[in-house]
Amino acid sequence: MAREIPDIRPAVLTGEAVDILQEYRGFRHLVRNVYAFKFDPLKVEKLVEGISVVFDKVREELLAFADFLEQKSQVNED
Repeated sequence: MAREIPDIRPAVLTGEAVDILQEYRGFRHLVRNVYAFKFDPLKVEKLVEGISVVFDKVREELLAFADFLEQKSQVNED
């Protein structure tokens, strides 16, 4: 989703958003594999505190991509 596909679509997410999400993906891996005993409370707290910024950033980028799709569909209808 971070790669542009020339003549098809722009990147859905910027490299910045992907980097931010990487920490959350790592945490998800721990949860999915039931490594709960390995949770670092300070790291979990940091992730929780930052979630609203991450949500806003990803939401903004997904809405921009949705606008691209909307524009593309209007061009194709003409």
